[in-house]
Amino acid sequence: MKPTILHTTVAAVAFFAAAALPLAQAQTLNVGRKVNRDELRECLDAGDSIKVRNEDLKGRSARINAVSDELKAEADAIKQESERLEGSSSLLGGRDRLERRKHAYGQKLAGVKADAEKFRPESDALNKDVAAYNQRCSDISYSKEDREAIMKEREASKK
Repeated sequence: MKPTILHTTVAAVAFFAAAALPLAQAQTLNVGRKVNRDELRECLDAGDSIKVRNEDLKGRSARINAVSDELKAEADAIKQESERLEGSSSLLGGRDRLERRKHAYGQKLAGVKADAEKFRPESDALNKDVAAYNQRCSDISYSKEDREAIMKEREASKK
């Protein structure tokens, strides 16, 4: 579970980094297809959306990985306690405690599995959107005035 989540997060970050660079360079290099203000606005909005979604997924990935690490440590502790109690029939209270611990572990494991199952499709959707963004926005050029006007619109809408 852990390598897949990390790989997906790294891929999303790499795709976004690759996507953001051409948009910034297009203005100075003046290559590619010339876009109007509306198309530029769409590319900037899409890039911002991708960045926000990517940051959300990175945070969720970190939380899933942290809980996975906790669960691994808990599984090891449960195994050790189980082995310790295995040879002793006089520790009935210990067995009850171990069963409660196993039950809590199972619930927490089910929760992290559910989170990971939700994460994968969202990560795949982000990767798909990044690919579409790259195809639509990576090789464009635009006027400095159009970009400045859009940035002023954005600032005005924040107020």
